[in-house]
Amino acid sequence: LLRSLSPTVKKMDLSAAKVTASVAIAVVLWWIWRTLKWVWFKPKMLESYLRRQGLAGTHYTPLVGDLKRNSSMLREARSKPIKLT
Repeated sequence: LLRSLSPTVKKMDLSAAKVTASVAIAVVLWWIWRTLKWVWFKPKMLESYLRRQGLAGTHYTPLVGDLKRNSSMLREARSKPIKLT
């Protein structure tokens, strides 16, 4: 009796592993999609809406943003001392 059940049990274990792997892949893909929407698609969409309304500005760059521009402006501002008199 046990010998006849073992192939069925193996098939069920394999089937459960496939379902678990499929769910895990689906969750990872969902997480990647949400992250891409948050980091890239939504900011670019908002940038497009603002440009259509006539607001000009720097283009969206994820992670660094306007860091290079801000640091150069800060360096320029610090190089010119303020006269206090």
